[in-house]
Amino acid sequence: MIRRRSFLVGLGGVVLGAGLRAECSSEAGKLVLSPPTGQCVLDGSVRQGVFMDTGTGRPESGMFGNTRKYADGSPRFHEGIDIAPVQPWRRDRNPTDVVRASAPGLVVYINQCRQNASLYGNYVVLTHEVPSFGVVYTLYAHLRRIDRSLKAGQQVPAGRALGIMGHTPDFPLARAHLHFEVGVVMNRHYPLIDAQHGVWNGANLYGVDPCVAFTEQRRNGAFDIAAYLVHRPIAWGVQLEPGPRPDFFRRYPLFWRGEYRESWPMWVAFSREGIPVHGQSIPPGVSIAKQFRGSSEELRKGRNWANPERGRILLENLLVSPSRSSQRFTRLGEVG
Repeated sequence: MIRRRSFLVGLGGVVLGAGLRAECSSEAGKLVLSPPTGQCVLDGSVRQGVFMDTGTGRPESGMFGNTRKYADGSPRFHEGIDIAPVQPWRRDRNPTDVVRASAPGLVVYINQCRQNASLYGNYVVLTHEVPSFGVVYTLYAHLRRIDRSLKAGQQVPAGRALGIMGHTPDFPLARAHLHFEVGVVMNRHYPLIDAQHGVWNGANLYGVDPCVAFTEQRRNGAFDIAAYLVHRPIAWGVQLEPGPRPDFFRRYPLFWRGEYRESWPMWVAFSREGIPVHGQSIPPGVSIAKQFRGSSEELRKGRNWANPERGRILLENLLVSPSRSSQRFTRLGEVG
């Protein structure tokens, strides 16, 4: 784990000032997705029979974002969408919906819940190389069974059968569904934090709203994930002491602004989803916080990273590496 002498708290709700956003080519970052099941209209409209609820009868609880609550009533962030079986179906019988690859890609991980326990149950992860952006993952969870011919390291076309919808590991059959995610990988060194499932541990995968992707694709013919993320409003940020540039910015250089200097402090800011969408070196004598103005709205809509423990976990996910076993952070105080 990363050790630190002083604790971090995020600067909530900051919005990037003029001129600090990177320009994104119209050809960069385009991804074409197909629905992973027979539910063909995944545009975010709250409709019964499309999104599976959490047992509350509220279909929006199966959608992306702060759609759920913890036992204490605080918001709980849902990182994907829960796609219900195609209607009609009997809730006392296993659904037979085939789950398919949403885009051409590489099978990078197959988890059988009986062998390696996970709240995802049986799940499959694919990666997709997006030009001028980097690797995007899609994740397919809670499968009743995985296609026996599917192997890690295999290239698959869009529409290739991955398995059958289910309710693994152990939630009620009446709520069987596919949990579907699309997003980015935080850190290739994540196994240094938790070796279970390696890089493809769900804690290392940061999703965007699939309904946004399908809606934009319907309008424009493709989902431009690069343009979408580079223009995400900022939920919170933190100033870091000098050190190696995080692995995330090496793999997704679009999010790094300006020159990198290892001897300079860094400013890293995150979207509501927890994705580090802005990083830059801070020249000596410059106070980066003065270039931002606070707003609590994005922080409220997000994962509540201003909570010290959650903020600590996020920074560990971002910064852990073989050469960076300890790090001190500048305390900025909570905003919003």
